[in-house]
Order: sequence, then structure tokens, then C-alpha cells
Amino acid sequence: MSMKIFNRHSLKLDKNMPLKTIQNNRLSRLTKAFAISLSLSVIMLSGCTSLTPYKAPLTQGNVMKQDAISDLQEGLNKDQVRILLGPPLARHPFKPNHWEYVFYSNNAELHSDSAKRLSIQFDEDNLLKTWQVINQSVEVENRGFWSTLF
Repeated sequence: MSMKIFNRHSLKLDKNMPLKTIQNNRLSRLTKAFAISLSLSVIMLSGCTSLTPYKAPLTQGNVMKQDAISDLQEGLNKDQVRILLGPPLARHPFKPNHWEYVFYSNNAELHSDSAKRLSIQFDEDNLLKTWQVINQSVEVENRGFWSTLF
């Protein structure tokens, strides 16, 4: 009766083969199948770790082209400066005659000719007095989601 059961599972049986050998052959085939499927799964999943998500370029501030900065001259009023450069990124709350223009991008190829920072000072009559281009790179702190929680 045991011979009929093993014949259903398509094992090659020899009449002289002991039952332990038949069970070891079956276990050996299952172990090989499991090892092969496990190794294939690991290989396929390891390919997924090399994929990185798309990161959109982050650009903040005003693009300050050199020709717009060269058009600045003493005596321009605030409206004329705003037309040339756009609205300032920062206005000092206690010094209304001091404007700051800042440009930042995490893509180095995007507007690489733009000034990074421009400081403008107006006199008491709201006319342009001095300006200074500061080519120091602007750093933005890159904090991940978990670091903001803890």
C-alpha cells in the first residue's frame, strides 16, 4: 500500500529501496527547490535597492543676472530696483532701507551664472545708496522626515 502512495508523487522507486531513502530523496528535492527560490528572490529584490526616487530641483529666491546687477546705479528709487530685480526676498523689520536678495538651487547647472546673494542699502530718501554682491554659496539644511520628529 505504501508503494501506491509514493507512485502518485512520481518518485522513482526501486522495490529494494528502503523507506528512509525515499523520504530523504523527497526532502532533498524540497530543500533544493527552496534554496533555488530563495536565491532567486534575493537576487530579484536586491535589484530594487539600487533605484532612487526622483528629486525635483529645489530653487528659491530671485535669479539675479549680471546684466540686471550692472544696471543698478546710485539714485534709483525702490520701485525702479524692484522692476530690475524683482521683489526682495527679505526686508529687515527694523531697517526698512535694507533689502536682501538671495538665490539658492540644489541643481548646480540651473542658473549657474546668477549671483547667490545681493545686499542693497537705500538712503533716507529711499534712493539706492550702496549694493554688494556676495558670492558665498547659500546652504539649506536638508533634514529628513524622521529628524524633524525627534
